[in-house]
Amino acid sequence: MTVGDWIRGRTEQSPAALTREILVVLGTDSEAPATRTAEVCLAAAKRSLAALIGAGRFAREDALELLAIDALATLAFEHASESGGGELLGTLAMDSARAFGQLTGSRG
Repeated sequence: MTVGDWIRGRTEQSPAALTREILVVLGTDSEAPATRTAEVCLAAAKRSLAALIGAGRFAREDALELLAIDALATLAFEHASESGGGELLGTLAMDSARAFGQLTGSRG
């Protein structure tokens, strides 16, 4: 099972456009083994958010990508909580808080 397979299984009730955007943001990382889902989803979310901020893309037409970033972060935590227990979840939370804080702080 790949990251993409795991995500498709988790997003069956989500709008198809959101699932497609999540997979676009993941790119070739969607083919990574599902055991790496938390790490891969969080990395893709950080890359995509950095690109949005770097390009100054804050318009309505960028909303779907922002929703995909949010979904990727959520999916990363969901996978970590199911597969790695408290230690992995804590590490993921600290790393993501630091990275997203740096990204959003760089906007100003």
